[in-house]
Amino acid sequence: MSFPWQTLALNPLTAFGLILALGVLGGQIAKRIAHLPSVTGYILTGLIIGPSGLGLIQHDILSEASLFSDLALGLALFELGRRVDLSWLNRERTLLLTSLITSTLLFTGLFGMLLAFKLQYAPAALLSAAGVSSSAPILLEITRETHAEGQVTERLLATAGLNGLFSLVAFGLALSYSHFASAADVESVFLRPSWLVLGSAALGLIAGLVAIRLNAWLSGRQREAQWVLLFAMIALVVGLAEQMAMMPAMALLVFGLATRNLQSGNTLTDPTLLARSSFFFVAFFVASGAQLVPSELVRIWPLALAFVLLRGVLAMLPWSAAAHSNGLTIKRGALLGLALTPMGSGTQALMLLAPSTLLASQSSMLMPATLAVLCILELIGPLTSRFALQQAGETHE
Repeated sequence: MSFPWQTLALNPLTAFGLILALGVLGGQIAKRIAHLPSVTGYILTGLIIGPSGLGLIQHDILSEASLFSDLALGLALFELGRRVDLSWLNRERTLLLTSLITSTLLFTGLFGMLLAFKLQYAPAALLSAAGVSSSAPILLEITRETHAEGQVTERLLATAGLNGLFSLVAFGLALSYSHFASAADVESVFLRPSWLVLGSAALGLIAGLVAIRLNAWLSGRQREAQWVLLFAMIALVVGLAEQMAMMPAMALLVFGLATRNLQSGNTLTDPTLLARSSFFFVAFFVASGAQLVPSELVRIWPLALAFVLLRGVLAMLPWSAAAHSNGLTIKRGALLGLALTPMGSGTQALMLLAPSTLLASQSSMLMPATLAVLCILELIGPLTSRFALQQAGETHE
């Protein structure tokens, strides 16, 4: 069945205005009436007006308006990278070790489960690597909206940043194997994944060094100019990474990490960065909801449900076991693991990096499985993260 409005040709600006207006209304309805996180309202709004719902927003419009979503994701990943303080991690080495163990458990556990569901080695490795990361925009928006602060929140964001780095490195290795499995040439097997990981990291590091120098030149009294500079640098890194066929997520995480940890980098920050960019985040979440495909979840729900449940358990176990070593109670350690539920944003874009020969010859399940998993995690992720932070006693709503 088609609706009359589906024949209307919306230009990107009209679509962006529609996404923002309906997104804000949906977020407020979710927050005021249903007592849900605003993020959940944004995502549900996108699902309702997107191609799988009423069809007000179609795939071509989502593609044309992707600039706003890319900037929101870039801002979130940069901020998450800034939450990784290497000097603090040098003192809290147990946290670094726990994050590494969590990432390893997630990858190996999910990999084994996907093999049990008859996925081939290469697509199973790619999806398992993506499953290690947590969504930077959702976590940051939930902590901002609930005014969460404390030991769990601080460790949650640092862990999410570390897991994101581990996930992208694992994805690069899995991508190398997928090229090998699809009988690609030596350049595709080694150079392409190396360029994705090392090239992206180098771009982020260079951007961090440049931003620190320019920020110092502007001096601390030029706060507005510094904010514009920071926003411009984030947009530049996103654009260059996409133009040079890199992983923008890796470049942005390293960019944020560099500005936090290099000499004098701690001056490059703006506590209001996320609040000032809220309209980008509303557009991002609505667009994310519009890209959900419930039909894939209906088709392969056993795999998606097993993935989500196993991922939740594997995230909670190491943090519960190492809670006391991290200065937390067992309950708060488990809650930290639970708060990591939202899966990394941009997962669909990562899957598109997989060679087409892999998708054709080895598995027709990679993208459907990804979409089915995201359909669950995008909807329950904000709820579980807020619940975990509330139970930890760190929210101030």
